[in-house]
Amino acid sequence: MEGTTNAGVHWYDGINRANFLLANADKVDMDEGELAAIKGEALFLRAFFHLLLVSNWGDVPLMLEPISSADQTVAPRIAAREVYEQILADMKQAEAMVKTIAEIGHGGRVSKSAVRGMLARVCLYMAGEPINDSSKYNEARDWAKKVIDPAPEDGFQHDLNPSYQQVFMNMCQDRYDIKESIWEVEFYGNSADAFQENGRVGSNNGIAYSGEDETYGYSYGFIQVTGRLWHLYDDAASLLSSDERREWAIAPYRITGTPAVEIPFTTTQIYERTSGKWRRELELVTPKNKNAGPINFPLLRFSDVLLMFAEADNMVNQEPSDEAVEAVNRVRRRAYGKYLPHESVRMVQVLNGGTGYTSAPTVTITGGGGTGAAGKAFVNANGTVTRVKIIEEGSNYTSTPIIALTGGGGSGAEAIALLSTRQTSNADLTNDQTATQESFQELIEDERARELCFETLRKHDLIRWGKFMINMKRIENDFINGDFPVPRASSSTAYGVLGFQNASPRDMLWPFSPREMALNRGLTPQNPGW
Repeated sequence: MEGTTNAGVHWYDGINRANFLLANADKVDMDEGELAAIKGEALFLRAFFHLLLVSNWGDVPLMLEPISSADQTVAPRIAAREVYEQILADMKQAEAMVKTIAEIGHGGRVSKSAVRGMLARVCLYMAGEPINDSSKYNEARDWAKKVIDPAPEDGFQHDLNPSYQQVFMNMCQDRYDIKESIWEVEFYGNSADAFQENGRVGSNNGIAYSGEDETYGYSYGFIQVTGRLWHLYDDAASLLSSDERREWAIAPYRITGTPAVEIPFTTTQIYERTSGKWRRELELVTPKNKNAGPINFPLLRFSDVLLMFAEADNMVNQEPSDEAVEAVNRVRRRAYGKYLPHESVRMVQVLNGGTGYTSAPTVTITGGGGTGAAGKAFVNANGTVTRVKIIEEGSNYTSTPIIALTGGGGSGAEAIALLSTRQTSNADLTNDQTATQESFQELIEDERARELCFETLRKHDLIRWGKFMINMKRIENDFINGDFPVPRASSSTAYGVLGFQNASPRDMLWPFSPREMALNRGLTPQNPGW
């Protein structure tokens, strides 16, 4: 409960700061255009913080004026629908005031694109449960469309980064890609100086590592994978999926020891895997702090906008339109590497670890018609090669290249290259998937999981679809019994069932803490079940 309480306090603090700015901004003598943009950002942030509050607590106090006295201790809960309507009003006003993302040049500030994309999200939340205002699907569609096809005079042409993994590599290395990453939380530094603006993106939800190798950095690996998510991707029985998102979103290896050694997971080790999107080894700031780091976190990506557009359009038309299908296919084509040049070496499978290695052998990749692939070997304390990591995937391979492992004092290690399947895989939706409104909606729900997993959107998606408890109990059964082809959890990961087993309808909303209810007598009644 402490974590949820602190979140609410911080979000209301943000609202109060925005209200103070809005109440006093016109006292400042400055360029009118710059002042309008600042006021627009404050309006949007006030709305966004209210969105976080209402989506997590339901009816919440609506704060539109700054707190001017410590005696203001009663702020009553306001109906969620009214809070949402104010969020829409604030965001719509802000949309006309803030700058374009091209003018800003990065995704760390609020832009027209960010406001429009978030308006689409707000409208989808209102269209679904518990508000159930289906008229908002039309608005959601229109706002998403303004991001996809903006007006030339105030827009910016967003597009998908050709490489899914590069989206997250950029966030790990503080590189901006405003075509794809529309709005992100910016973090800075390693807590080594007085500037404390760092975060815990990599240390909390990176690939687990408890050693002291400075190259990698510590990570608790709190976020682990379910068998159901793994099986949403193609080729569940293979080390490599033709859907190239899987091997980046889900960690393909674990890390152990000092110096660090990477050990690949097998295809049966699903529940042991952690989130792989934000990898601390990519951080550029050194030394790496155990907890604090500079990795940014996405709040809105262009792929999300495309999927929101497709969902809203499907609801409005009550059947999949060509435009909606194309929006989803754009996301899927990127996922299957269709925007990248021909085939690359995506992974190396060690067939024989050999013996007697006292250091990592040199990796040489030759043949196959392509160029540029490079790898790095890892050796464990027993003198065995555990993994060959691809450092550069290369391009234009037409056949499997040869992997040679030389030096390192040992012998016998053998490995084979696993190529991408960009030219032969089929990314586009099938006729069955686009046959009806229902089949297309189900596809979009799965596609959002594949594309946006670990980006804190899934719970609210499930709630608005009316599928939160259905999903929680389904995964509970997966852990205990399995549901072919989804396997049951191994004995070492069976504890993961507790989060799903303990879930009840009350968990769709967070509780107000006793402390906050004592401080604000308006926070009554408590949310159901708490």
